[in-house]
Amino acid sequence: MAITVKSNGGGGSKVFIDGIKYKEDLDLISKNLGIQMSVLPYDLYQGCAIFLNGEIHILGGLNSANHYKYNGTSWTSVSTLPYSPCKYSAVVLNEEIHILGGYDTYTKHYKYNGTSWTNVSTLPYGFYLGDAIIFNNEIHMLGDMTTSYSTYHYKYNGTSWTSVSTLPFGIGSGNAVVLNDEIHILGGVYGSTKHYKYNGTSWTNVSTLPYSFSTGSAVVSNGCIYILGGNASNLNGYKYNGTSWTSAFEMPYVFCYGSSVVSHSSINLLGGDDNRNKHYVISDFYMEV
Repeated sequence: MAITVKSNGGGGSKVFIDGIKYKEDLDLISKNLGIQMSVLPYDLYQGCAIFLNGEIHILGGLNSANHYKYNGTSWTSVSTLPYSPCKYSAVVLNEEIHILGGYDTYTKHYKYNGTSWTNVSTLPYGFYLGDAIIFNNEIHMLGDMTTSYSTYHYKYNGTSWTSVSTLPFGIGSGNAVVLNDEIHILGGVYGSTKHYKYNGTSWTNVSTLPYSFSTGSAVVSNGCIYILGGNASNLNGYKYNGTSWTSAFEMPYVFCYGSSVVSHSSINLLGGDDNRNKHYVISDFYMEV
């Protein structure tokens, strides 16, 4: 198939496929693809995914102590988790996986060194449906829903937990990411369209999210924040370039209570409420005309 794009001299384009003209004045800027990569080895719902040493790991979820990894071709079992975490958070610190809290497992904190799981600490508060991220080589734990959308913000330096700040809103079922050495918190049941950032000293308002965002997922890729799905019928994927939010793509399936990771500049969507064994990859490519 031969595709030819010709400028019409007025800012638009003519597109020919195998010599047939298909559309006048076409603003052809980008194309986004959702490709099904695999079938998950178990139903991932309210679990977590992380990216470590070139592989995707999925961990836990409702009534699950499973831990599998994906090498780009197939899934293999890695370990049995020390408990069955759901609505919890997982991060990677110094090449070790940390799992934190969860529903009915509120203050548990374990780590995996590649061989075995060990108990690390007792969390400073009951933690579930908040979010945890790595910031300045420390674990930051933000918010939760055990105490009516708490505004707690603690960090772990490898030895102990200390209070850092009071969040500007409770992010229960929202997300946190790091962009340009600042923590961004996004949405949640209480702050569904709120977006704030923390520069290491104070929180400031950044934007109003383009839709009510909770129970979805957020990632950073190519210098942009992406918010993905959320709620029971949301098919949105939006990105923030540091200035404004724009529509990035339509989600390949309804995505809430799933998990997402970035691998090789592509966004991986894993599991969710009604699509618990799905694994899709969304890649961006650009055709300038």
